[in-house]
Amino acid sequence: MNKTKLTTGIVLFAMTLVITVSSCFYGNEINNDVKLTEDKVKALQSVNADIITKSVNQVSKLSTNVLNTNTAATNNLLADTSEEPIVIESNDSIKITKKKSKSSKSKKKKKKKSKKTAKNKRKKKKSKYIKVGTFKVTGYCSCARCCGKSTGITASGTVATAGRTIAADTSQFSFGSKVVINGHTYTVEDRGGAIRGNRIDIFFSSHSKALDWGVRYCDVYVKR
Repeated sequence: MNKTKLTTGIVLFAMTLVITVSSCFYGNEINNDVKLTEDKVKALQSVNADIITKSVNQVSKLSTNVLNTNTAATNNLLADTSEEPIVIESNDSIKITKKKSKSSKSKKKKKKKSKKTAKNKRKKKKSKYIKVGTFKVTGYCSCARCCGKSTGITASGTVATAGRTIAADTSQFSFGSKVVINGHTYTVEDRGGAIRGNRIDIFFSSHSKALDWGVRYCDVYVKR
């Protein structure tokens, strides 16, 4: 009987000891799990904090860029509107007018004036001379071989002068008429028996120069 009680007490003690040890072990595992959970939470919090910080930085950069863009656009708009003032008329309608600088207006006026003057010059040039036709032009001097006399006095009574005097058909050109040959202006001051129709003689200071001229066919113009 005593042995049975002793055995029962030992068994109960052993069971109690096992339960105590197991409860302690289980409590340690729970504590370890709790610690692991806290560490994971801290790690997740740090990761989330980094992500949030990066996101905030990106958002701040984007907002800065947007602000700069809006500022530039606003400045451009203000610049444009400064050149285009708003004019409000009596009928409450709004019109935008562009200011034209004085320099541009003056340039346009100068261009118009220059064009007008160029046109006027062209008209004058066109109307300054009239083409008579193509003439046979020869040379002569005051020697007896050229004109049969050596006085140097023309049929009109003037002194024959090189570079000025020519002999022409007085039925076409009266004395004193201004005739242009090869861009040079001559005066009709003489005439001759062989000078008829489209024939002109140019006076030279020497016989050799008259021979050097020879015979040429030139367009002849008269001044208005």
